[in-house]
Amino acid sequence: MAATALALECHPEGPLVPRPRQLDKSATFQRALSNLTTTLDAAFEGKIRAGFDTQNTSLSFGIVSFDQSETDIPIWEYHHLSSENVNGTKSINRQSQYLIGSISKAITDAILLRSGINVDDPVTKYLPSLAGDKSLIQWENITLGALAGQVAGVVPNYGFSEYYYLKDYFESLGFPHIDNSSYPECGVIGLNGQCSREQLLEGMLTSRPIAPPETRPVYSNVAFTLLMYAVEAQTGKNYTDLVRELSTALNMPSTRPSPGDDALAVIPPMANTWGSDYGDNAPGGGLVSTLADLSSFMHAILSKSPALAPPTRIRAWLKPHVFSGSPSTAVGSPWEIFRPPPSILFPTHNASDPTSAGRTVTILSKDGAAYGYHARIALLDEYGLGLAVLSAGDPGALGPVLDAAYSVVVPAVDAAARELAEARYAGVFVGDGRGNNATFVADGQGLRLVGLGRDGRDVLAALGEVWRVTVGGFLPPEVGGTSGVYRAYPAEVERESTRDGGRRVVEEDWRFGWGIEAGGLETDLPGRGISDGDCRNWALADWMYYGGQPLDRLVFVRDGETEEVVGLEVPFLRTGMMRRVEGV
Repeated sequence: MAATALALECHPEGPLVPRPRQLDKSATFQRALSNLTTTLDAAFEGKIRAGFDTQNTSLSFGIVSFDQSETDIPIWEYHHLSSENVNGTKSINRQSQYLIGSISKAITDAILLRSGINVDDPVTKYLPSLAGDKSLIQWENITLGALAGQVAGVVPNYGFSEYYYLKDYFESLGFPHIDNSSYPECGVIGLNGQCSREQLLEGMLTSRPIAPPETRPVYSNVAFTLLMYAVEAQTGKNYTDLVRELSTALNMPSTRPSPGDDALAVIPPMANTWGSDYGDNAPGGGLVSTLADLSSFMHAILSKSPALAPPTRIRAWLKPHVFSGSPSTAVGSPWEIFRPPPSILFPTHNASDPTSAGRTVTILSKDGAAYGYHARIALLDEYGLGLAVLSAGDPGALGPVLDAAYSVVVPAVDAAARELAEARYAGVFVGDGRGNNATFVADGQGLRLVGLGRDGRDVLAALGEVWRVTVGGFLPPEVGGTSGVYRAYPAEVERESTRDGGRRVVEEDWRFGWGIEAGGLETDLPGRGISDGDCRNWALADWMYYGGQPLDRLVFVRDGETEEVVGLEVPFLRTGMMRRVEGV
């Protein structure tokens, strides 16, 4: 069973079927959103146990789809305003303002992405005062990309991590007495003021490295201040101006360095830092934003908007940079990447049954916290979906709310995607007079090619034989042969063309996986089976050809106006366009 489960998860990275469009028209997805609304209402009304202080918690929660209108996002939203809030807004909506903490890092990285500056440049190119032998950190070896991706190995903060007001308490615990001169000369709360640019740069020369660059993730707020110092030096613009430019381009008018607008603010009743001036610390955690603005931000990322950056750069931005030491988490720029086990998101999934739903889903999130505030954005790029939660009050509210949303929304969007794929792509395709045909069915793992014929011959059976006499001849024997299961996956490569006297169509490339089985070598050596879960099918794409055409390429043809799939081409069989004659 374990080997079967691993085989089912050995598929190309990305969508198993095309990202679902028009989720506002999906009964499955809308039903899930209605259930989520009802559940959150029950928690705030005390009908079910929430796990956090609902009376003193306000929040705004939204969900965004990549294909929705830019003028009407998010597609779903939920708001709750604490009755205990005395200050700030008395009417909460998508325009209400919150401190977003370290979500600011994602916006700072977006500024770097949009600037076009070479992220492989060393930071010393822009901040030459960091260069030289005086520093304990070899800044010449630290790139802008390392700062943006939390792999610079530098200190999290300078001054801020000192708790001067607890000095006497530390001494009561047995810590030695120290003079004020032992503390950094700036940034220490209760002792001195914020660091100036010059003080911070000087402080970096006496700070110690935590790890060599590009070794492991080390969370750092200072890294983002230095990053923006570098961008400011290159562009001649300050951080406020850079945020304003990004906000204008992406329709984020309320996103700015703190302080925000008190009249629009969600201000919790407990101690908080609303209204604080974060100064040069703003790039790492000092921005104010709204649900509307963060929805626009996520939409630009999910839709790969050129207003943010060229699509290729956005796609690269969404990739992991380094492992975290956990099998389920990794770190990007500045994404906190989580891949929960399928059994968590899809509790009804039967791992040994390929027709049941269930798969590993990648969640790229960025968490943010400030005193009294906790927020997170989460991107599920393979579904074209984004979630944003902004909370004020109990910092423990965000986790249970988002986990509840994941449990409801992820299975629903997965089902909506598969339903759309079944309606659009599954079925029988037949050629003109030569016995050419292809049949696809949809199941919990996506689209499966179950029949492929030419002139009455079974091409799927032939592919197994082709594998045996070609690739199978030089692969190690533990790889084994083909399973006979051919799953098709969208390659996310499209072209527009004209057919049938000017009809506009979209040619959509798909590739099918070979479904390789483990060879099952008999051996008495220890460790048998350890490598069975090593998924290497990614190395087999476009590997075998016939007459200049790859054996794994399929082309669906969609009507350019209606998006309906009207035909299929199998280039290596020279089928021409086979018409869809029957759905399944």
